[in-house]
Amino acid sequence: MSQQVKKILYIQFTNPIHWPVLMHGCNILAYKGWKILLLGIQNIADPSNRIKMKLNRNITINLLGYVKPGIQLKLQYMYFNMWVIFKILFWRPQVVYASEKLVCPIAYFIKVFLKIKLIYFEPMDVGEGVEIKSKFVRVFRRKLARVADLCVLPNGARLEKFIADVGNFDNAIFVYNFPRREEFLDIPLKEKSTEQSRVKLFSFGHIGPDRLPMQLFQALEKLKDKVELVIAGVVSEGKHNYGLIIQEEINKRGLQENIKYVGLIKERSDLYRQCSKADVGLTLTGKAINPEFRSEGGSQRPFEVMGLGLVPLVTNLQEWEDFFVKDGYAYSCDSDSVDSIKKKLEFLYENKDSLHRIGERNKKKILKEWNYNIEFKKVEKYIAN
Repeated sequence: MSQQVKKILYIQFTNPIHWPVLMHGCNILAYKGWKILLLGIQNIADPSNRIKMKLNRNITINLLGYVKPGIQLKLQYMYFNMWVIFKILFWRPQVVYASEKLVCPIAYFIKVFLKIKLIYFEPMDVGEGVEIKSKFVRVFRRKLARVADLCVLPNGARLEKFIADVGNFDNAIFVYNFPRREEFLDIPLKEKSTEQSRVKLFSFGHIGPDRLPMQLFQALEKLKDKVELVIAGVVSEGKHNYGLIIQEEINKRGLQENIKYVGLIKERSDLYRQCSKADVGLTLTGKAINPEFRSEGGSQRPFEVMGLGLVPLVTNLQEWEDFFVKDGYAYSCDSDSVDSIKKKLEFLYENKDSLHRIGERNKKKILKEWNYNIEFKKVEKYIAN
């Protein structure tokens, strides 16, 4: 008698490829023999404006096309829910992984009426800011929290907020947004420099004032012989003028030789290889962010640059100070202060020899401990039981 094929259906009313932590879990399960099908929507008009990830051949992604906000989006939401039900009935997965707030209504229906093992994962931001914000989504989020086999949040602060919103049913855990260790195995550690040269900073991801504040460019103007910066990524949604503002700032301050903007590097592996040539990963964030984003798992970027053998430069949020800086994995500065940024960058230039040693330690930390392969075992045991 042939063994039953193990299948997991992921559902999210967005594009799952935008959430690396979601794809990390898929890759881990796919390498262990699970067939993975992800259903979602193309949530941006230009599908080329996204990073590509290497996926296991057991993973299939099916997306509905992009539609503009309004009545079309609401109709697509209704169609999406019916599409999910038909896929379950004909594909017959053993597990459904519901991956954001907007799928809570259909996920609740699946669990209660179809009696399928269901895991609810609520990553940062997914489903927030989308036009469909009706009360019934919030109601079904609470209902789903009661019946889901497991609810997964990305950090402790998010877990506390989730329990405060929906109640405590002893079925919720947090799983850090660590990167997957395989992404760094083939990327060699940068060779230690024998000459004093500029400190190389690298910034990637969405471009906006929180991650690349004006104070940074003011500080760099005073350190032209000591620091250079590479910027990779795309301008954040709603911040489309900020790319022009940055370019004007670069020209005004004469930083053309110090700052290089390379745009979106589509292949994640290529992005990592370029980043690994730097000394410091610029992972600043705004200080006025929500508590769940301030928590140590609120951003994956510090962990990513650590895996590449770099030293993260983080904003001096207390939570990040305690998690990264206290034990020597990162340095911090006040991202709202030109003087604080300048002093820290000068310190990094003067202590450049130590950056290689810290970067080597950081890479080992990610490969041996702070990786999603280990962290995701918290979820895997629920899937396997």
